[in-house]
Amino acid sequence: MSTFHTLETGRRGLSAGQASISTTGHNIANANTKGYSRQQVNTSSSPSLEVWTSQGAGSGQVGTGVSIDSVMRVRDRFLDQQHRGHSAELAEWQAKSEALGNVETILGEPGDAGLNASMDRLWSAWQDLSGDPSNQAMQAVVKERAQAFADVAKTIDRSLGELTAELKERTTAAENEAQTLISRIDELNKSIVRTGPQANDLRDERDAAVGELSKLMDIKVTEKADGSYAIALAADKQPLKAREPIDAEAAGGKLGGLVQALETVENYQQKIAATVTGFAEANGKVFGKSAPAGELTVATDAQLELPKGFDEDVKKTQADFRALVSALGTEAQSAGYAVKTQEQMLISTENRRQSVTGVSLDEEMASLVKFQHAYNAAARLVSTTDQMLDTIINRMAAR
Repeated sequence: MSTFHTLETGRRGLSAGQASISTTGHNIANANTKGYSRQQVNTSSSPSLEVWTSQGAGSGQVGTGVSIDSVMRVRDRFLDQQHRGHSAELAEWQAKSEALGNVETILGEPGDAGLNASMDRLWSAWQDLSGDPSNQAMQAVVKERAQAFADVAKTIDRSLGELTAELKERTTAAENEAQTLISRIDELNKSIVRTGPQANDLRDERDAAVGELSKLMDIKVTEKADGSYAIALAADKQPLKAREPIDAEAAGGKLGGLVQALETVENYQQKIAATVTGFAEANGKVFGKSAPAGELTVATDAQLELPKGFDEDVKKTQADFRALVSALGTEAQSAGYAVKTQEQMLISTENRRQSVTGVSLDEEMASLVKFQHAYNAAARLVSTTDQMLDTIINRMAAR
């Protein structure tokens, strides 16, 4: 065993200490960087040397110090996948809850300005007119309230149409955003494969992009042997590739939630239109013709007579509409509860994930002190060995 062996051991210790201090500094500098994963230096004992002993050659071993194996991110794949799943669920329910809330706002039920109140007022005017059918003033009141009903119905139909158009635009925007993220992840995959397994910052950037994609769609991520990610829809396991169509109905996440929200709004719009048409037909000649809500007109010149079976038809129509409003309220409430539940689950998972991958300044400062002491000790070893070599080379030679 050469005297220089100890010098090499000290050099290895200095390298390991320097790498650990540098990595700790990198962690501290990025403590508040969004998407950053804590890094650590992985070391192992370097291969030992066989030495001569009194028992003969190869019967003893002397350590050679430490080897730096890698500088890796600290991540938990299970928590990452769980976090992505909760993100997708939350975004899906948020899209549906927001759409249902908008429908509730448009209907304005219960309230004096809503469709139900306008139907009640028209029904009341008919009751007054039935006691004195030839009364021109009461005829005018019925027509006035019929016009008010038509105006409310048109406003609701127009607003629901605008909401439908908005949801279609948001769906298209979500699809475009997903395509952009998929392309970005594909580019990062290629960069990571070229750079190698320790492309930590690139991997953080890719995980951030995957996290954004998981809000748009419910995805399953698999890491291949070369370090690249294979991403597929969780629902049907269909792989997602750049510039290829996305199955929005099976996507889940915000995109799937928007698709479902659009279907829900269109369904309520159709049911409300059916209610308006049914009520208009029950009102006989007061409306010029039976037509969708958006085309109701009031026959201002007609002499009105209370339609046969009016009370029964109106009661049935108001009952159906109240059931519709009740169903909407229940659905909106359930969606709201689901949003709150998913928010809590996401927060819990994020806290657990941050406890693994996040940077704790207190822990990093403690590590910095530990690595500094290790570096100083290795430096002292090198200094001592240097003095030993100086004695052997210079002072013994001088004698």
